[in-house]
Amino acid sequence: MHYKTLKLCDIWRTCNKIRSAIFRVNLDLWDYYLPLDPDKQGLISELKFCSVLSGPLKSVIGLSEQEIADLADYFRVQDGRIYYTQFCEVINNSIPDFAKNANLVTGLEWEDPLQCNRLSMTEERRLNLLITKIAVQVNMKKLVLKPYFQDYELVSKNNGTVTIAHFARILSYLGILVSAEDFNLLVKKYIKDNYTLNYVAFVAAIDASVDYMDKHGMLDLGGDLLAQFPGRLIDAQLPKLPRPEIGKVSAAAIFGKQNVFHPALNPTKQTDNLLTIIRSIQQHVLKNRLRVNEFFRDFDPLHTGKVTVSQFHRCLDALGLSGLNKMFLSLPEIETLMIQYRDPSDSMRVCWKTFEDDVDQVFTIKKLEKTPCLDVNTPPKAVLELPRKGGNLWQNVNPTTKELCEETVIKVRQRTMKRAILLKPAFGDFDKHNNGHVSRAQMRQCLLTSGILLSDEELYALEERFNDELGFNYFWFLREVEPKYEQPLFAGLVSDMKKINAPPRPKPTERKEKDIVLILAKIKGKVVQDRVRIMEYLRNFDLHNEEVISKADFKRGIDACRINLTDAEYDTLFEVFGSIKRCNCIDYKRFVNVVEESFTQNSLERAPLVTPIQHVPTNDCERNFLNFEERKVMCVALQKLSKKPELQMNLLDVMQDFDSTHCGTISQEQFLKALALRRMMDLISRNEFDIVCKGFGFMRGLRDEVDYRAFIKALDILHATNKYLPF
Repeated sequence: MHYKTLKLCDIWRTCNKIRSAIFRVNLDLWDYYLPLDPDKQGLISELKFCSVLSGPLKSVIGLSEQEIADLADYFRVQDGRIYYTQFCEVINNSIPDFAKNANLVTGLEWEDPLQCNRLSMTEERRLNLLITKIAVQVNMKKLVLKPYFQDYELVSKNNGTVTIAHFARILSYLGILVSAEDFNLLVKKYIKDNYTLNYVAFVAAIDASVDYMDKHGMLDLGGDLLAQFPGRLIDAQLPKLPRPEIGKVSAAAIFGKQNVFHPALNPTKQTDNLLTIIRSIQQHVLKNRLRVNEFFRDFDPLHTGKVTVSQFHRCLDALGLSGLNKMFLSLPEIETLMIQYRDPSDSMRVCWKTFEDDVDQVFTIKKLEKTPCLDVNTPPKAVLELPRKGGNLWQNVNPTTKELCEETVIKVRQRTMKRAILLKPAFGDFDKHNNGHVSRAQMRQCLLTSGILLSDEELYALEERFNDELGFNYFWFLREVEPKYEQPLFAGLVSDMKKINAPPRPKPTERKEKDIVLILAKIKGKVVQDRVRIMEYLRNFDLHNEEVISKADFKRGIDACRINLTDAEYDTLFEVFGSIKRCNCIDYKRFVNVVEESFTQNSLERAPLVTPIQHVPTNDCERNFLNFEERKVMCVALQKLSKKPELQMNLLDVMQDFDSTHCGTISQEQFLKALALRRMMDLISRNEFDIVCKGFGFMRGLRDEVDYRAFIKALDILHATNKYLPF
């Protein structure tokens, strides 16, 4: 047999032994060693040091001679004396002073005397019913609960808490009998410190329930509930009594005098299967655009993909709440989900990550990048066509009822159209929350006040089709009954306005819009005329100096330069100057270099003898284009006019007088007056004059003018050369 050897030479073990004894007995080593050092040198002899530990403190600390000798060797200085001050500081100064520490719990809700735990929505409803039941019993018996709990507090010195066993004994002694599930619910709500219950919060809840019932007149003079109070049967779980009349009610009883009860319209709710529950959650998430991950990730800080059962229940309750509508899941439905997604290795945890993946399939499919050829149809058709909760499937309804319902809908539609009846205001008066539902009695009252008389069979057929868990869905009913479209009073005016407001048809792409040479010539001419630096406009979109920008930014920068380009011309530029490495991006640096060739050429330092030629913009367009015959006529007309030189006629001064803005162009009327003033119109015919105006035409604003400077220059050249123009 092996025994553990005790190492007495361990100095720190000996110090811990002394420290624990001093902490237990509350001793101070300074009181024993300071009288032995009257000179206050901090050093004493070995004999004095060992006499304290082996003398008065031997029975308290219980050190052996070997341990005392080891301590003396450890704290001995060179001259043989013992450094006792260091020994006392190691032992006494390491004792924590709890009086100086602040409270760990200050200002938190745990210090609140009415603090209680949070429960799920379903458990809160059950607890409210249980508190109401206990409050009624306490009020009937005229009991005061607080003294029974305070008697235990006087003995145990607790602060507003009692043990679970004593809490159960007090309820049993007072005659308040609760079931095991109800008692566990109370413990879960008011438990504190894992073994005590906050009876102060429990008594406050009972008193608040009694005060509420007394304030609203729900109690009679004897303390019992009044008969007209709708919640008379107050219990956390209602008893399941047999219902022999279900399934054995005749049609005469339904359509006859007993139609008020309608047992067939309130069938026993059965728990839907798992697939239906998942689809209902998917439909709720799809309508409200919710992310399931947002409700669960705070409860899973380690990202394990699992939460506890209570946390899963709480998250489902939070998921059901929304600003648009609410989704209520019963306790059996939640238990069905827990069973399906329970962790196989831990029965107390639920795999919420798997639940999230199944619900998010209404938006898309996970890991779609692994199957790029898969066609995803979202949302699924089964989710969109999910039958409304609480209503009957129209496919499973009796064919006789279907035919009767269709005839009733047609009958109501004809009466509303002939009599011009508006049913929506009548239903809207009862629908205060505008949720599209009214009760069965309100539906009958609306039809009766509108003058639509229907039999009980017809009303029952309508309820079979339009009823759900919230009542009669009059939105769907009005969609079937009211006219679909009203013919406008001025049909012709409406059609004309539609034609006027219709978007313009796209213009066909011309050939010149596909020619990159013509497009660049247009841009260069605009740049030369207006002296625009395109680089200054495009550089602002390249924040990271990547020499590429997006197509939208490129188009925005060109528009800022006031270069009017069509969409087809932009597409041609995108195709020519598109970036090879970046998709949907433009190499604007290369585009700017091409445009800047209108002023200079790149890399002139390598060819110093080359003289750059500046681009000369042209004003040629479709308006001043001349065919062969017209050019022929224009050459003859210019030849006639060039016989009178400018030095003799002084035609330029006359045309400059008409050009008040000095823009270089005048109107055709002014051009005609100038030629007539110098007797030059006698040399040419009217047809030749029109062709000359067209050849030297220039579009300014919304009219065509004549470039008289080019016209005078052409006449000077012809007069100087004295040659005919080639045909």
